[in-house]
Amino acid sequence: MLGRLLHGYQLPGANLSEIEACETSLLIILPEDYKAFLRISNGFNDEVGQGYLVLWSVAELAKADGYQLLEFQVDRFLIGSNSGPTAYGIISESYISIPFVFAGAWSEEVRVLGRTFDEFIEAVEAAEGS
Repeated sequence: MLGRLLHGYQLPGANLSEIEACETSLLIILPEDYKAFLRISNGFNDEVGQGYLVLWSVAELAKADGYQLLEFQVDRFLIGSNSGPTAYGIISESYISIPFVFAGAWSEEVRVLGRTFDEFIEAVEAAEGS
């Protein structure tokens, strides 16, 4: 997973209690592979292949609930962006992209990028999520 992410790490990683506190405050459950990433790098900000990836730190995740894009729920929340018009999130255990601004129902704008963190990174590398 991390071999593809050459730069942009936010060290040190988050500890388990910080991650659990974030989940508790937002009433969300982060996927295990994403928690593993956060324990190594508490966020990310850099180019990834043909795409750009900003993954929010645990502290920034707590603030992301303020976006009016979609209401955070236990299985639906944002985790970052492409540093532009696209948000990245998780819906029902799938990593997704969704425009920050759209017309119509948000559910019609969601694009699934992968079921695992590795698949998500591969999609961002190929600029599929922008």
